[in-house]
Amino acid sequence: MRKFVHAVLLLSCGILAAALLPAQTATREPVNLKLFVSPLVGPDADLTKSIRAKLIGDLEKHGISVTGLKEDADAILTGSGLMQAATNFRGRPHIHVLGSMRLVNKNGVALWAEDVFSSRYAVSESASFVGKITGKVVAAMAEESKRRSSEPVAQRIKETN
Repeated sequence: MRKFVHAVLLLSCGILAAALLPAQTATREPVNLKLFVSPLVGPDADLTKSIRAKLIGDLEKHGISVTGLKEDADAILTGSGLMQAATNFRGRPHIHVLGSMRLVNKNGVALWAEDVFSSRYAVSESASFVGKITGKVVAAMAEESKRRSSEPVAQRIKETN
């Protein structure tokens, strides 16, 4: 009897997982916009270069096309930040990354702006910081791409001139 109950529970979990899997693996609409990531501003030049490089890599991994030329970009990501030393919940030294980020389209209209910070419990503060930014930028770029694809062709021609 006990084995039967375990088998039924295991089967139920498998069916539930199979039902939820398609929702988790839904593909995102492709973003056909190019992004320029401006050099970040901050007191630690090495840290800002490192975070920018991680950010570009993470954005590309999530399907965002990053360009090296500002003139070729449909959107521009700018930001400034700093690093603060603190102690974590166990009393150990901890670095906290804070930044103000802004994403604008080529006309200067803000698509997203927010103060971003690394997670208090992150193993890698810079990866936590970059991950938060990437999620917001990917969502904002997808919205902009959707908006552009739904507007009339005449409006898009006017925007490029």
